[in-house]
Amino acid sequence: MVTVTCGAVRTYLRSISSGGPSASPAPEIWESVSRHGAVGGSSAEPLITDIGKRVLAELEVRASRTDPLPLETVAEQLDRIGSDLDNVAKSASYFLAELGPVVPAEAVPLLRIVAVGLANRRETPEEIAEEFRNAWGSVEVMGGDPRDRLLGAELLNSASAPIGELYGPMVKTMEAVRARGGQRGSAVTVSTVLHLAAGPEQPPALDAFFALRSNAGGDEAAALLAASGRTPEAALQLRDEWVGKLPKLEANDARLSAAYLACEPATRSDVASRIQTLVPLLAPKFARPGVAASLLAMSAPIEPGELVNWLEKAESLARTRKLAPTPSELEALALALVHGLPAAEFVATSADAATYAPSTASLVALHAWLYRPLVAEPSHPAAPAAP
Repeated sequence: MVTVTCGAVRTYLRSISSGGPSASPAPEIWESVSRHGAVGGSSAEPLITDIGKRVLAELEVRASRTDPLPLETVAEQLDRIGSDLDNVAKSASYFLAELGPVVPAEAVPLLRIVAVGLANRRETPEEIAEEFRNAWGSVEVMGGDPRDRLLGAELLNSASAPIGELYGPMVKTMEAVRARGGQRGSAVTVSTVLHLAAGPEQPPALDAFFALRSNAGGDEAAALLAASGRTPEAALQLRDEWVGKLPKLEANDARLSAAYLACEPATRSDVASRIQTLVPLLAPKFARPGVAASLLAMSAPIEPGELVNWLEKAESLARTRKLAPTPSELEALALALVHGLPAAEFVATSADAATYAPSTASLVALHAWLYRPLVAEPSHPAAPAAP
C-alpha cells in the first residue's frame, strides 16, 4: 500500500487553491483527499472545499515537520493534541469551581492561572484539588497579600513539597523578608522558592536574595536568581548575558525574560533564535512578549509558526470554556495550556506517557510576570466577557 504523505497532499491542495492548471494526482492522493472531503469535482477538474482549505492551512503551518509523515498519522496526532488541550481546559473549569470558595476573593482572579497549572498535571482532579487545599491551608495562616500566598501554595503543591518539614523554616524566612520589605510584599513566594531549592536540611539563600533584591526586577526574580545556587554576581552576569541575546524589549520584560532563562536548569541550544522569531508574533497579544516568547521557546521542539497556531487553538478552547473574562487573560491562559503539554506530545506519532514537569521558574513566570499584571488591581470592576 502506498503511503500518502502530508507533503504530497499539501502540494496538491496548494496547486488547486492557487487556481492554476492542476496535473492529475496519483490515484492514492486523489482517493485520500476526496475521501476526507478536501476536494470536489473530478481528478481532471478538482475544486478545493472549505475542508480542503482548512487542511491546507494546517499542513502549511507544519510543513517543515509533517511533510515527510503519513497524512493519517498526522491527522491522528493533531486530533489527539486538540483533545488533550480541551480536556485540560475542561479540568481547569473544574478547579475554578472547586477551589474558588477556598481562597479569598482578592486572589480569585489569579486562581485561573493556577487552575490551568493544576489541570496540566493530568492526575485525578479530586486528588489534586485535595492536595492543593492542603497546600493552601499551610500558607493561609502566613498572612500578607493573599495573592502572594496563592503563588506560594501553587509552588509547594507542584513540587509535592514536604510542607511539614519546611513550614517552620519557611516562617522564619518569611518574617525576615517582611522585616525589610513590609507586609504586602511577596514574602511567602520568596520563602517558598528559597526553601524548595534548599530542601529541609540546608539553609535558604536569604543573603543572596537580599543582595539581589534591588536590581533583579522584583522579589520573585531575586528569589529565583538566589535559589539558582550561584553567587549574586554570577547570577546577575548570566541574566545580563541572556538580555544581550534577546531582541529589543521593554527593559523590565527583558530582565524578567532573562531571569527566567537564567534560572532554567537546561535551555535549548536554539532558544535565543526561537525567541527572536516569536517576539514579533506575540507582541500584538502580550504586554510582555519577551516572557511569553521565552516560555514558548522552551516548550515544544516545533517551529514558532506552529507554536503560535497551537496558541490560537488553545485560546479558542479557553474562550469556549469561559476560563476568563477578558481577551488578554484568555491569551495568557492559552499560553499556559500550550506550555503545559509535554514536549514529546507535539512530535510523537502515538500517545505518549510523558507528563508535565513544570520548573519553579516557569510557574513564577506564568503566574507573577505574565498573568498577575492583567489582574493586578482587584478593586477594578470585572471586564465584559470575551465574545
